[in-house]
Parts: sequence; structure tokens; C-alpha cells
Amino acid sequence: MMEGKIRFIVVAIVWLAALSAILGWVLSTRETRLSFAAGPRSGESFQLASAIAQVFNETVPNVTIDVFETNGSSQNVKLLESGPVDLATMQADIRADDSVSAVASLYFDAYQLIVNESSDIQRFEDLAGYRVAIGPADSGQSAAFLFAAEHYGLSSEQLTALPMSEEAANFAVIMGQVDAVFRVRAPGNVSIRELVRDHPMRLVPIQQSQALSISKPTLAPGLIPLGSYRGSPPLPDRDLPTAVLERLLVARADLDVNLVHTITRTLFERRSDLIALNNLAGFIGAVDSEGRNSTPLHPGARRYHDREKPDFWQQNTRLLASLLYVVAIASSAALALRSHFMRRRRVRIGNYTMQLMEIAKQARNTGSVQTLYELKDRLIHMLHQVVQDLDKDRVSQEEFEHFSFTWQAVDTVVRDSLAMTGRPLSASDTGADETRQTNG
Repeated sequence: MMEGKIRFIVVAIVWLAALSAILGWVLSTRETRLSFAAGPRSGESFQLASAIAQVFNETVPNVTIDVFETNGSSQNVKLLESGPVDLATMQADIRADDSVSAVASLYFDAYQLIVNESSDIQRFEDLAGYRVAIGPADSGQSAAFLFAAEHYGLSSEQLTALPMSEEAANFAVIMGQVDAVFRVRAPGNVSIRELVRDHPMRLVPIQQSQALSISKPTLAPGLIPLGSYRGSPPLPDRDLPTAVLERLLVARADLDVNLVHTITRTLFERRSDLIALNNLAGFIGAVDSEGRNSTPLHPGARRYHDREKPDFWQQNTRLLASLLYVVAIASSAALALRSHFMRRRRVRIGNYTMQLMEIAKQARNTGSVQTLYELKDRLIHMLHQVVQDLDKDRVSQEEFEHFSFTWQAVDTVVRDSLAMTGRPLSASDTGADETRQTNG
């Protein structure tokens, strides 16, 4: 019977171990798929996102990033907030709720206004009465144009803003169907380069970028460098002032911390692989969460960037050393004071003991009744003193007990000496009762 139970238990343990191993293997091999909203296929963010996904998929097992096309930043954020996607690219000036967290700064976009070389448009505010091709309605480019138009006092009645794709916008301006194209793209953008390569186009400066940043702190003054789109003759023909802002990689705030940590590590530790696929990867950097960017940093990204930061103890080594020094000094002082106090107590009780020995010596050597009475008075007075010292912690209980024993012995000597003179004292006269009560 017992043998059968043991066999059953052993078989059960073996089966549980096997099931645990199988479950562990299933969990370890289960693939996780992440959706990455990256804007228009022709845009830099889509191309860089594709490079990131390729490197990540090649180096991280059991996790796959799928990149898909959208209209732009505004749509990306909506998809991220509502849950269908896990990662997205986003212009830093797009507002997002608490469900969105920043992972990395990808590169800087610039406000760019392109017109025909013969156009009368010299400034942004000259767009009144003209047709402008802007990004799709759900794009950050569209929102950026409307913001800039409002700043320059251009109402919807004064201009015609036509949302369209980049390919359609290029065709429309070449064919004269629109008068200008507005983009928020990195300097050297491929789509703009294709537009200006074979057609007489120029870029219009975007002035007042500092003023623009007052209303939208994510913006900063910037430049489109001389020759960004053509070297000879250079286009633009000078460093062109404009407003710039970060393009961010963002993630769902509730996305697994370890997963975001791995993504962040891939961005920074596989930089050479990324640059080989897309030059913009060279601009990838940490998010300045305390600067212009208002999107909070994801804990997974923060964990990666804080990996080499000194911990609390390392950061405060000097302070802690100073505190330890102060504590050591205080402890030494306390020990010294205690030692001094104990030494004073020993000296005090030693003095009392010496006095008792002196009284005993005098009692043995005198035959004077008066002297013996005086010695007895000294004993009583000394006893009272020692009791007071005990109450005030000037002597310890142990020291008092030793003193009491010696005091009683000396008191006996005095009494015996008095008895030899024929004048013995009663117990009440000697103070022996008081000593016993104190000891009790």
C-alpha cells in the first residue's frame, strides 16, 4: 500500500516537472508582435522606422516590429492613444495624453515653404490669396501650417490650404495647380529634393521662429543649411532661417518596461547598423524630458539611460563620508564622556572607601569615647552623601552595594571599639538600620 503511494507521488512529480518545462519552452518561444505607426511611406520617419524595425527584428529574438503607413503624427498619436499600435513617430508639438511616453529623439524637422522661382511669395505672410498644398488632415504638417498661419494673421478666408500627399503636392506645384508647398521635414528631405532637382523652385525663409516658440515651446529657431538641396548653384543660396522641432519615437505608456528598454538599447547600441540603412539614424539621441519636450520619458527608456548613473551612495560619497566622520567624532566624544563619567564615579566611590578605611584605622587606635562618637557621626554623614549620590547617578547600584558592605564592617569596628570603652551604642544610634533599609 505504502509502496503504491510512493510510486504515485514520484510519477506526479515527474509529470509536473515535464509540464513546467513545456510551459517554460512555450513562453520562451512565444513571439511578440509590435505595431509601429510611422507616417507617409515617402517621409523620413517611415524610412527610419523601417530601418529600426529591420535591425531590431534581426537582433532581438521572439519580438517582431511591423511598420505601417499613416497620414502622419496626429493620426499616429490617435492610434497610440486608442490602443491599436504600440509604437509611433510623432512631431514634438503634437499634444498627447498620459497614455503616450517618449522613447527617443529621432531627428529634427524644419518648417519648409517651397514656391516657384518666379513667385512673388517672399515671406510666409505673403501667402494671402494663394493656394498652398499642406499635409493630410491627420498629419502634424497640417497642424503646423495652421498654427503658423494663425501666428502671421492669415485667416482661412485669406488663403486656400489644400491637404494632399507629398507626391500629389509635388505634381500640383509643378503643374501650377497650387502656388506653394508647406512641409515639416528634415533638411535635405528626399521628396523636396526630387521637387527642386529638375524644376525652378526656391525656399522661402520662415521668420519670427523665436516668437513662434513663445506660443509653442517645442519649436526652436533653426536653419536650413546652405546647399541642402543643391550644391551648384546652391539651394538654398544661404543659411535659411526657419523653425525646427524634434521628431520623437513614442510608445504606449503601459508597454512592457523590459521591452522598451530593449528597443532603446537597440537604438543606441546598434547605431552603426542603423546608419548603414538610414543616415538620419546618426541624429538619434536621448529625449530632453526636462527641456522643450513635454512628453514624459517611458520608464524602460529611462532605465537604459540611467544604467551608468551613480546610485545614491555613489552620488553622495563625500556627504556620507562627512556624516560618518561626524558620527565617529560624536561616538568618540560620547565614549570619552562616558569614560570620564565612569572614572569620576570610581574616583568618588574610591574616596568614600578611603575615608572608611581611615575611620576604621582611627577607631582601632583611639580609646577616646568622644572621638569614636565623632567617627560615628562621620559614618552617618557619609552614608547620607552616598545615598544622595546614588539617587543622582553619581555612583552605581553595584558600587553602592560594595560601599554598604564596607560601611557596615567599619561601623562594626566603631561599635566594638565603643564596647571596649564600656559605652556601647544601640543599633538605632549606629545608623545600621538605615543602611539595611537603603540596601533593601
